[in-house]
Amino acid sequence: MWKRLIYVKKIDPKLDPLVKESWQRSLFYEVDPFQKKGKRILTCSQLKQIKKENDEFFSISLSVMESLYSFVKGSGFLVILCNENGFLIKVIGDEEPLEHARSIDFVEGADWSEESMGTNAIGTCLKLNQPVQICGAEHFTQICQSWTCSAAPIHDPSGKLIGVLNMSGPFEQVHSHTLGMVVSAVQAIEQQLKLIDKSRKNEVMQSYIVATINTMTDGVLITNQQGLILKANNSLLRLSGRSESQIVGHTLDILFEGETILEKALDNPKTIHEEVNVKQADSGQFVPCLLHVKPIYHPNGEWMGSMISLKEIKSVRKFVNQITGSQAKVTFSDIIGSHPLFVECIKEARLAARSDSTVLLMGKSGTGKDLFAQAIHQESERSHKPFIAINCGAVPRDLLGSELFGYVEGAFTGARKGGSAGKFELADGGTLFLDEIGEMSLEMQVLLLRVLQNREVIRMGGHRVIPVDVRIIAATNKDLEEELRKGHFREDLFYRLNVMPIKIPALHQRKEDIHLLARSFCQKLSKRLNRNIEEISPELMQQLEAYDWPGNVRELQNVLERTILRSQGTVLLPEYLPAELQSRSQLENQVGRLPWKEEMKKQALVRSIEQCRGNLKKAAIHLGISRSTLYRQMERYGLRSSS
Repeated sequence: MWKRLIYVKKIDPKLDPLVKESWQRSLFYEVDPFQKKGKRILTCSQLKQIKKENDEFFSISLSVMESLYSFVKGSGFLVILCNENGFLIKVIGDEEPLEHARSIDFVEGADWSEESMGTNAIGTCLKLNQPVQICGAEHFTQICQSWTCSAAPIHDPSGKLIGVLNMSGPFEQVHSHTLGMVVSAVQAIEQQLKLIDKSRKNEVMQSYIVATINTMTDGVLITNQQGLILKANNSLLRLSGRSESQIVGHTLDILFEGETILEKALDNPKTIHEEVNVKQADSGQFVPCLLHVKPIYHPNGEWMGSMISLKEIKSVRKFVNQITGSQAKVTFSDIIGSHPLFVECIKEARLAARSDSTVLLMGKSGTGKDLFAQAIHQESERSHKPFIAINCGAVPRDLLGSELFGYVEGAFTGARKGGSAGKFELADGGTLFLDEIGEMSLEMQVLLLRVLQNREVIRMGGHRVIPVDVRIIAATNKDLEEELRKGHFREDLFYRLNVMPIKIPALHQRKEDIHLLARSFCQKLSKRLNRNIEEISPELMQQLEAYDWPGNVRELQNVLERTILRSQGTVLLPEYLPAELQSRSQLENQVGRLPWKEEMKKQALVRSIEQCRGNLKKAAIHLGISRSTLYRQMERYGLRSSS
């Protein structure tokens, strides 16, 4: 068949189709069937580079080749490894066939592809990407026809063809089992490549996992079923003040002393959220943390251990304060006033902001004590920490303790599961603003004094001491010295709070600031209320400056808001003022103006009489006064009865 192909250029139809197609390709490649040696051999440096690039594949295959050769040693066989291009990388075997192979350049570095040598087990295997056995005259070149060759392709874990394993021996010793041995050897090579690839991927994944948990700000522990620690991330090491060797391999007791919740988690694997204390190695102190236990299960459903994450309560509170708006927003630049008394208050407040000393803000309701508290916090070193405010007069006395100091689970009926942190804990590191401190009961004053002295709190119903770092700013509209004399306020607490007293003047004491405040409020309120107010009329400003403002700055702001809502046009006029603040410029039957308060009384009297259609009896009832008092006031203001 081969001679007919070479001499008459015909292919016998009985020829094996695999060989037939390969012979046709060989003719197309113009391979010389009578060539005496291989066409091309790599240089030593080129061969060395190929081995280097395929080092892992080469080393794994070499051990399998040696094992395979041990079965055929002494029978005249060679075991050959080729790369994906058909170049021989390694040849091992008996000396006699090796000598014969060298005579035809069937050596390491030789090109044995179909393009170079025509039909042969190595080249045809690469071309078809399947196991091939070529015997005797099935070879296209005559120099190979004394051999029988069995070759199988080698693939990497992704399925890519990376080489060929071939076994060649005397034609007389051809056997179908030879190819089976080669295929089995290739499977062993591919299996080892897969194991190495899987191991490498596991290592990479392990590195990713370690890197991931080490970037987490939460402390993370991995434990087995017995509670032994298998892994701890960097945040956990910092939190506990220990090295990895001091934690890994130990039980959880090294971090959590007396925490029965962890024993429950190990006895009955389940997801748990609790508050625990982590013991620090260096200081021996306990750090309050939120604990989350998540069971880890094997794919077969068996419980393997747990992942424990720990977040410092301090960071949790900081996050909660940020999203709930527990931050100061006012700065000293937002506080308006140029009166000397007020400027001196701001000066004192700025001085207070430079220290951590307790501040006592005193002033009537509406003078802006809360603004001063926020501004002091904003200019202090605690500005990036929480600012927590609580109105001591707005919380029922029996609940103020739990609001300030928190409570443990079961402390009272209706207590939240797991307990709750108080304002002192939430303000840790920042500022706690105690508004209306004068309304606090004597019993609560005792508890507050203890916290201020010891810088630590105990939750209601609990026993654990929780250290807190809180700057106190207190405020009151009462005369605390008078409250001391009445026995309504503790003397020791007063002196603890009265370190830096600041007395904020009432608005009627700084009437020069009314025009500044009015313009500022008008600008802000117009924008918020979507009104285009460009100015305040001189007449309206005069009336604003004449009023005593018992509600202080807060009242001024509220009046201006109502005035803007009633306004029409771009100028605020006196007629837009709320009814109770409007006045007539002159009294009936007399010249000149009444004092502001007198004018207000007179206007109320006139409106009541008008609403009752001149019925003085009904008007007196409407005003809540006797009829004789009504007559006297009418006579005083020069009003006459229409009846």
